[in-house]
Amino acid sequence: MRFLPTCIVLFAASATVPLLGQSSTVQHNAQSNLVSTAGSSHAPAAAPTPDAAALRSDIDQQDRVIKNQIDAQQNLLKKNKEMMKQARKLDEKNKKLAEKNRKLEAQNRAFNAEKNALSAKNAALAQKHEDLKAAEKPIAIAPVK
Repeated sequence: MRFLPTCIVLFAASATVPLLGQSSTVQHNAQSNLVSTAGSSHAPAAAPTPDAAALRSDIDQQDRVIKNQIDAQQNLLKKNKEMMKQARKLDEKNKKLAEKNRKLEAQNRAFNAEKNALSAKNAALAQKHEDLKAAEKPIAIAPVK
């Protein structure tokens, strides 16, 4: 079991040897971190340089930004779910009110039909009354002497 990690460390060390000659400290720090994180007791633990600290700081800042974005999206998701629940409730109320409105409109049409029928009947009775009044002979009252 110790053979595989040892091979990985030796492979990483062989890859870092040509790069050690380069002047870039960021690459050197990344490689020394690679070697020190491999778990080898042969490689000394390198102290983080300011570049590594700056990278860690930048990564931490990006992590905070991403976490804030995730929190904001989760809050939006919660609000959206609440709004969907409210929308469903409002939709149900709207359907009930629409049905009630249809019933009331039907009842209103029935009342209007009855009103029109009664108005026509009332007009016919009024005409009949006028005809009866006109047909009536005036009764002559004999003068009292």
